[in-house]
This record gives sequence, C-alpha cells and structure tokens, in this order.
Amino acid sequence: MKTPTIRQRIAYDLGRELPEELHEWVTHDLVGHGAMERYLVRFLGPVIPFFALVLLFPGPMLLKIGLIVMMIVPLVIFTVALSYVWRRFRLAQHGLNPALVDQAKFSEHDRDMYELHYGHR
Repeated sequence: MKTPTIRQRIAYDLGRELPEELHEWVTHDLVGHGAMERYLVRFLGPVIPFFALVLLFPGPMLLKIGLIVMMIVPLVIFTVALSYVWRRFRLAQHGLNPALVDQAKFSEHDRDMYELHYGHR
C-alpha cells in the first residue's frame, strides 16, 4: 500500500483530498484497524495546548483542572458522536463508497457464528 508524503499527509489532515493512487491508504485510515484512535488524536491533539493555557490563569489548581475537564468532556463526547458522519464524509470526498464505514461492523455471518459458539443452549 502506497503511503502519502509528509506534505500530502498534512494536506489530508487539514481536509484536502488525496490523489487516486492513495485511495487504498485513505480507506485503511478511515475504516481500518485503529481508525477511531487516529480520528480522536487528529481532533483532540491540536486543542490540548489551548487547554494547557488554562493552567496560566490565576486561582487554585483544582479550579483550573475542573475547568479543563469541563471543556474536554463535551469535546470528546461530540467528537466520538460525529466520527461516523465525518468518516463517511471523508470517504465520499475521495470518491469512495461511504458504506465502507458500515463494513467495519460485524457481518451477519460473524454474528451468527458468535451466537452459535457462545449463545445460550
């Protein structure tokens, strides 16, 4: 699988479309193993330094940490909630099938095999 250059990777992380020869990498990035972790790092990583600026405010440390937690918790909740929509959008942006996001879930065959093996008897 061909991987993007650093310049292409930065452009991709900023929302640009990659060339067609990198579509296999895009598919792996958006629906492959670890896709949710990569998504969270991309969205939460850049804002952490801004949260660290709260530590420079005057006041007790407990208040500063509470303020940071009150900002991070909703951010994480909304980021996770919108991951499905964002990954579908990115697949469509690259001309790929947005339904690939759904294929990461278990297939009916996998579910039947699980129930056969671990189901109640």
